[in-house]
Amino acid sequence: MTRPSKPTLTVLYGRADRFSTSYQTTQLVEALRPWFEPRHLRLGGGPGGRWRSQAERLWRNLLLPWLTWPRTDYLLYGNDGLGDLRCWRARRIVYWYDAPWDYAARPPRPRQFIDWLRCRNVIVADHVFAVSQIQVRLARLLRPGREESVRYLPVGVDCCFFDPAKANPDAARQRYRLGESVVIGYLGYLGSWRGRFAGEPLVEIAPLLLARRPVHFLVVGSGPAEERFRQRVAEMGLDKHFTLTGYVEAEWLPHCLAAMDICVDTLEEGFHSEARSETKLKQYMAMGRACVATALGENRVDLEEGKCGVLVEPGTQALLEGIQSLCQDVSRREQLGRAARRRAEALYAWPRLAERLAMGLGRQPTGTTPAA
Repeated sequence: MTRPSKPTLTVLYGRADRFSTSYQTTQLVEALRPWFEPRHLRLGGGPGGRWRSQAERLWRNLLLPWLTWPRTDYLLYGNDGLGDLRCWRARRIVYWYDAPWDYAARPPRPRQFIDWLRCRNVIVADHVFAVSQIQVRLARLLRPGREESVRYLPVGVDCCFFDPAKANPDAARQRYRLGESVVIGYLGYLGSWRGRFAGEPLVEIAPLLLARRPVHFLVVGSGPAEERFRQRVAEMGLDKHFTLTGYVEAEWLPHCLAAMDICVDTLEEGFHSEARSETKLKQYMAMGRACVATALGENRVDLEEGKCGVLVEPGTQALLEGIQSLCQDVSRREQLGRAARRRAEALYAWPRLAERLAMGLGRQPTGTTPAA
């Protein structure tokens, strides 16, 4: 008997580094190989003037779909660039990562082009997989009569790459001269949101925490707010207590995480925070780290309401107390780290999420027969 061929799945993506949503989309697609034959199409980008931008928009939104549609059965898009799904004739799937505000309560206007386009993609897609329960509810409001085509699919993690058994924490401690203090870690893109920069609460609690015990802060990542972060640390006289690595090669990320005794994920209150699913938190969990995270949105789900990590209310005082409680309790850090690793493997590993997506589309792995 001839083995049935797999349908093609084209993935649209932009910047594919380990901090981007495009990278998460490509990871998911690779895990979908038992069900689909993936094809990767990069949307372009980079420096260029107005005419180049217009030419790229014409290419990816009109010409690329016309050239590609006869050769693809499904299209997967993380809705994180300027792709327009209206022109694609394949079955269009949006893996929806980010909603900066409630599009149903306040629909984006055409002059808010990026959000207007992304909102429209959610509406026109054949299937939507949203990373949080809030976004599931929002997508269903935007798609009346098609609510059943919206499903929950959180952000995942590569548990083989982020594996504590393969990491070398001593190498990272030596590289960054971390010493023997308890290391408080933060991983991620250093951007800004509403006047605050990523990781700023760590700078705010540092003097109070250092007054109680010797600790060191390791911040892994880069971004437009990195210089502002460094300036704030210097202004507060905390240079010797903070290490900001800047850009780190991908292969060093597991070693850096393994060198952290406590990993922190802070969120500011608001719709944007409650509607997202944190990539860094999944990576912390996969590495078996003790996590302290703001008790908002999907963080509560990820850490199983505190069974796999410490959840704290928004604000510096609660964050300080949460970190302090783990600084003085090594056994609890180890217990939470083991629980976090088990949960990451059971729920957030990409192969498990890929199976959920494929089943949501009614697909069976090639070579299998659907159950009667």
